[in-house]
Amino acid sequence: MRLDNVIVRLTTIMGPEWIMAYALINLQHEVDIDKFRVEMPKRLKRHHETEKYLGRVPGDLFIGFFAKGQTELFEEISRIKSWKEVREVKEWAIVNFPTTKLELSKLEWRIVKSLRGGALKTPEEIGKELNEKPELIKEKIEKIKAIPLSFSIEPPNNNKWTFTEIHFEFIGTTFKERAAEISKVGKPFCATGSKSSGAIMVEPKTVEEFQDQIRRMSLIPGVRVAGFAFCEDMIWSQPWLDEFIDERIAEAK
Repeated sequence: MRLDNVIVRLTTIMGPEWIMAYALINLQHEVDIDKFRVEMPKRLKRHHETEKYLGRVPGDLFIGFFAKGQTELFEEISRIKSWKEVREVKEWAIVNFPTTKLELSKLEWRIVKSLRGGALKTPEEIGKELNEKPELIKEKIEKIKAIPLSFSIEPPNNNKWTFTEIHFEFIGTTFKERAAEISKVGKPFCATGSKSSGAIMVEPKTVEEFQDQIRRMSLIPGVRVAGFAFCEDMIWSQPWLDEFIDERIAEAK
């Protein structure tokens, strides 16, 4: 069981003080974009995700983060602008969600915290940890999963996972003709494509491995790599979540 994306949604609908923002930035020409990207969780107070697109978005990196209030939002934007690696912040935006005031009990927030420490825990294990009946734990988990604008997923590698979309175009061939070769690149989750373009999802563990996957894709006859999006679901490992969840437990009834 995974509730990391539930946590993402919870932080966006807790109230007007929580802001989900994105900044589109251009880096200095000498900066290695891929290596710089993986530093984002340490550089930002409440990092969410960092995506990179080639030829699709007019910028080097698309950085997502949370801010508690407008003051913190502007502080984070100023922090990004001050980095020596950043040439400019082209634009930034706030993601708006329906204003739902969410109320969870202390027990429900304690369950969330327990799952943060081990996303594959069973209701029996959580019940033993919290001294509650497994049936009650299961009922509460179903309530959490049913929260509007929330969803859960079950990716591999438990609490440490990434996925990258490699986008490509076909020249004189089709996805059907190259599906077998494309699916051998890295460890794809799936491969989809039309007659003119397609995408594949892989799990690079290092920048070098990802670069090799792009190289291998480029060597497939009739396939041209058009770009990629590195989407990293790092929310579950963010240190700031501990403080956030503890605050919710303290104020809950």
